[in-house]
Amino acid sequence: MPPVSLGAMLSLAFAVALMARGLVLRRLVLSAPAGEQPVRQFALEMGACLLGGLLTGLTMEASTGFPWAPGWKIVLGATAAGFYLGLEGALLRQREVVLRAREAGYDPVWRPKRLRSLSRRFLTVAATATVLLLGIFGLIWAGDVDWLSTLDRDPAVLAQARSSVIVEIAFVMAVLLLGAARLILLYAGNLKLLFNTITEGLARVRQGDLSVRLPLATSDEFGLIAAEANSMIEGLSHRLALLDALKVAEDVQRNLLPAAPPDIPGLDIAALSDYCDETGGDYYDFIETGPGRTAIVVADVAGHGVGPALLMASARATVRMAAAMYPDLGSVVSAVNSRVAEDVYGTGRFLTLFYLEIDVAARMLRWVRAGHDPAFVVQPGQEEATLLGGGGPPLGVVEGYRYVAESCPWPAGGLVFIGTDGIWETTGEGEGMFGKRRLVDLLRKNLGRPTAQVLEAVRHDLEAFSHDKPREDDITMAAVAFP
Repeated sequence: MPPVSLGAMLSLAFAVALMARGLVLRRLVLSAPAGEQPVRQFALEMGACLLGGLLTGLTMEASTGFPWAPGWKIVLGATAAGFYLGLEGALLRQREVVLRAREAGYDPVWRPKRLRSLSRRFLTVAATATVLLLGIFGLIWAGDVDWLSTLDRDPAVLAQARSSVIVEIAFVMAVLLLGAARLILLYAGNLKLLFNTITEGLARVRQGDLSVRLPLATSDEFGLIAAEANSMIEGLSHRLALLDALKVAEDVQRNLLPAAPPDIPGLDIAALSDYCDETGGDYYDFIETGPGRTAIVVADVAGHGVGPALLMASARATVRMAAAMYPDLGSVVSAVNSRVAEDVYGTGRFLTLFYLEIDVAARMLRWVRAGHDPAFVVQPGQEEATLLGGGGPPLGVVEGYRYVAESCPWPAGGLVFIGTDGIWETTGEGEGMFGKRRLVDLLRKNLGRPTAQVLEAVRHDLEAFSHDKPREDDITMAAVAFP
């Protein structure tokens, strides 16, 4: 067939294919989700070239009556060209999608439906390229062998033929290498762009900007990394928001504690709370219950954290309200128990409470112990501490329980210490728990010092005993020194 006729057929067939490509480009590619566009671009370019090759082969067969063998060569060549052009178009489309996503930012609507692995796609491309390359060189070899078989055996003619074959193969190799080099450069450029997009976003996150969201532009490993990084950033944002809320809750809870102990002539009173989390379930309070009468309240909600802190705040308000309503300590604690039982019913939560009232005029102590450990009374010349015991179950456990107050004269020259179990249950390295015996010895050793210094001595020994390990429970303590 004359080259002009063959060129005309190729031009006409591929013109039709290009027109068809233009008609379906917007519907097939541009209307698809961003992550699907490169794949559809590849299919479009491949299909257009294959259509052009088929139309050329059919035209040759219809117009000249040629057998399909030459037509199949053209179809194979069109397939190889479509494969190259499809890869190039897909890589260019991917770059455009990534750049557009960088400008537009995070799109929360689109998510890759399935992972298209880079390694799997690379292996597929390599295998397909190998098959097409073998097919092309097979056609070249078959054509050259057929051509050489028709030549004369003249050495000069054969030498010229060999040179022509070498030039042909070298030309095909050069074209293939140039095409492969361009594809490699495009592929490497896209990988660099995706890598930079992710690393730049993560660098902003490292600097504290949690408003960053990485754009999801591909359905491969980079898209998966971006999606997981966005989930991580959202989790960090929520966690920081929670920490801010906990900080506010901590400030609020700290403000619920008395700013200073009451100023009662002749008495030295101090108290402190130290939480193992931002918020805790321990608290102490000072309440003026009448002329010359002051109550010291120490409570411990089971557990620690936000839930116990909320219950603690509710219980504190209830204790203050009941103390203003009832003159009898047993009635105060019974009323608090009824309200707490309503609040914690079915939750498994409860709280212990020690309610100590100091009557200055009568020089008496009255107390109610609701499931709390007894208070320690340390006096000069005594080896053992006296316990303020009695009482009933923790608050919220037995609804309707009636608590009864205990009383005794205040210990002249002595010290009353009320604490929560986080003190004596503090653990050390290989030494077991701090224990009540160690606490009593420490109180006796510091007897006569200001109560604030006594409490600081206890806290210091707790830290030394635990070797600054993270504390597992809150500690709260209050002390009163009597003249």
